Amino acid sequence: MTRFFIDPNQIRGADVDLDADDAHHLRTVLKSKPGDVIAVLDGRGVEHTVALTEVGKSHARGRITKSKPLDTECRTRVTIAQALPKMADKMEQVLQRGTEAGAAAFWAYQSARSLDHLTGERQAKRMVRWNQIIKTAAEQSHRALLPTLRIDGAFADVAQNAGNFDLALFAYEGEAKTTLRTALESQAKTPENVLIVIGPEGGFTDHEATAARKSGLVSVSLGKRILRTETAALVMLSQIIYALEG
Repeated sequence: MTRFFIDPNQIRGADVDLDADDAHHLRTVLKSKPGDVIAVLDGRGVEHTVALTEVGKSHARGRITKSKPLDTECRTRVTIAQALPKMADKMEQVLQRGTEAGAAAFWAYQSARSLDHLTGERQAKRMVRWNQIIKTAAEQSHRALLPTLRIDGAFADVAQNAGNFDLALFAYEGEAKTTLRTALESQAKTPENVLIVIGPEGGFTDHEATAARKSGLVSVSLGKRILRTETAALVMLSQIIYALEG
């Protein structure tokens, strides 16, 4: 059954209104017609089975026939702070696959060695495209909640937020002692809200690494090999979820 994330305000009683983009997808891509059944997710963890009553070029409508809460979210809320990589498609991989793997939020930031810079209209366009990638990935992977995205700030802004998490980690190729495993095992209780910070292709500068530790970020090694920036985020996310949730 095809799934669509919608805003809760699009549900009025048992009636559901779908926006122009979803209506276009239903009519043009799926060739849907009144009577067909889809699933809509209200962003609050509930999936509604909806029988379509109208499928137009820019608007679609349906009626809820059944509702159920979904239990597809990780207990551990992981936020991926990803330094802007050189190529936009690398960030898109992090968003798409990170959503599929269970990330709760993303933060695209600019580090000292970031080669991509987002400001003004360009940033606004990326926000639209990247949110659409997250939405599509969440629908495909049967997520109950839609991960959030922010695009702003520098590494210092990310580091200053370390205290808002139960555990804040940054992957650093210069770390010789602390592995991700030992960092997780050293916690007195299981962290529920975790921040992982990934650098760009050139890695973190020594100044950033020092500033990170002073801010409470824990430096961890991901192994003997150097991973691509888009790979590191996914490896780290997967290992955390496996270690904390089994």
